[in-house]
Amino acid sequence: MLATIHYTRPGKDITIYTEGLVSDDERRLQTYTVFPPETQIALTEALRQQNLMSGAQRAGALRKHYFYAEPFNVLEFFDTGGQLIAYYSDLTTYLTKVDGVYHLTDLWLDIWLTPEGDFRELDWDEFEDAIRAGHATAEWQTLARDTMQRLRAEFAAGVYPARYLT
Repeated sequence: MLATIHYTRPGKDITIYTEGLVSDDERRLQTYTVFPPETQIALTEALRQQNLMSGAQRAGALRKHYFYAEPFNVLEFFDTGGQLIAYYSDLTTYLTKVDGVYHLTDLWLDIWLTPEGDFRELDWDEFEDAIRAGHATAEWQTLARDTMQRLRAEFAAGVYPARYLT
């Protein structure tokens, strides 16, 4: 089975992802995708250009955890051998499902976390640009900032991301 996710980034187009459905227990949607070789190459290069991945690693698969009651997702990047590369979280609106299609809106801020504990907050510049451009409502700004602060504290307490993967 497949899941279709409409991922809106205000000020840009909607991206539609079709992913392998693992489960939807009405708390969390889980998907898993093995990348074809051309996607492996492009994604690996993009992550290397952002200094998020070493030269020896190659992105091979992605498990996603989307939440109905949490304003973020947790993505697990795996290399071609099945080893965890990193966790990635987009701060988002809450996941909704309408007529069998999933929807969420990106709130610009992201987290990259390696298995060794390197926690990086990403895209504050894009967040500020979205505010200046009028794309980020006051509610979304507060939600994004509060969620980042919460996840930072949960990471420091040893809770994030493990709490959200089971």
